[in-house]
Amino acid sequence: MEYLNYDMDGYEVHVIKTDRFKTVFYSVNIRFDDERETERYTSLLSRLLMQTSHKYNSLRDINAFCASIYDPSYNIRVLNSGKENILSLTASFANEKYTEKGMTEKNIKFLSEFIFEPKVIDGGFDREVFETQKEKLLQYYRALRDNPQNYANSRLSEEMKVRKYDVMKLDELIQSVSTLTALELYDFYKKVMSEGKLDIFVCGDVDGDEIKKIIGKSIKFNGSKKGDINHLVRQCDYNKKEKIVIEPSSNTQSNLIVGCKLLDLTDFERKYVFVLYSWILGGGMNSLLTQTVREKNSLCYYIYAARQNLFETMRIYAGINGEDFDKTYELIKKEMDNMEKGNFSIELFEGVKEIYYNSLIKTSDSQSDLVASYTSELFIGNDSLDIRRKEMEKVTKEDVMNLAKKVHIDTVYLLKGER
Repeated sequence: MEYLNYDMDGYEVHVIKTDRFKTVFYSVNIRFDDERETERYTSLLSRLLMQTSHKYNSLRDINAFCASIYDPSYNIRVLNSGKENILSLTASFANEKYTEKGMTEKNIKFLSEFIFEPKVIDGGFDREVFETQKEKLLQYYRALRDNPQNYANSRLSEEMKVRKYDVMKLDELIQSVSTLTALELYDFYKKVMSEGKLDIFVCGDVDGDEIKKIIGKSIKFNGSKKGDINHLVRQCDYNKKEKIVIEPSSNTQSNLIVGCKLLDLTDFERKYVFVLYSWILGGGMNSLLTQTVREKNSLCYYIYAARQNLFETMRIYAGINGEDFDKTYELIKKEMDNMEKGNFSIELFEGVKEIYYNSLIKTSDSQSDLVASYTSELFIGNDSLDIRRKEMEKVTKEDVMNLAKKVHIDTVYLLKGER
């Protein structure tokens, strides 16, 4: 495997050259600042860009051209990455060594047009496509209350302040998107294109210089040339007395989320110790929470912990009966206290380390995971795969216990069912 980097005078191209795959993975990433008002634009923008291109009048035309270039798969999303958002196109297409010469250039040009050459009419996005996608997005938002897990997660985000701003409440978001126009969304798109920072990744059995030439012909970008971007959102305080929010629901099952903040983490703790902490506490069938809350006390349908490294936060999710909230919450706090005291076995500690090592091996078997790994190195300062293993080997049980003292419950949200 070989890594190549090309400065394209305004953006960079990163080529991961490997002959392990018969496909080429293509990833376009435009980073722009995360601000409160961007939420009204981002979900609709990604939906709309998937449907438009200046060369094609309809999805039928797009699909017909896809068939002629051996049906590449692709997706466009706006991802949150701490202080930054990322307008991201990811795609996979057959290597032209197994199809016909010229397919690499045709695929890259076709896919890039969705991001860089959308269909614009009279200074705004195509109105018909815009209105169709806006209504679909509003339907999704309006139906969010019918999905208890997603709704509970959204409500915790509203109640637990982790960014520099308060996130939009659901009703406010719906109202804001309802009034959005095709001209306003296109103005936002132009802002992203003028202020964003572009990086392009290509992974596969390709010639780096040829890829550079193809992309140079296909893409012109005059966005930001700013240097290093800090994605990390540090947590500086927390509710000393946890905030508990209970909301009634017509559902049978109740959804509990315990939101935690971590303060004063070192880079080593954030990258490595935090991984082991979250997995030991709630990362699988052998975790403390699963064994205590689910297996021994039969209090939940599921329970697990999920960390948000770039926000220095963690959420503990559980599906419970509403009347079992107090007992479940007490057991969660008890197991978090056990993490501080080191009341977990060395076998569990070593076992989750092995899971981590295996995940590094699996990364090399997936193009998308390889690109994600390199992207994380470039964007958020993660270490290379080789270094990650060496650093994880240094983590001790005492490190996990010390980190546990930095984990603080901030906000608890319960969507309480009727049962």
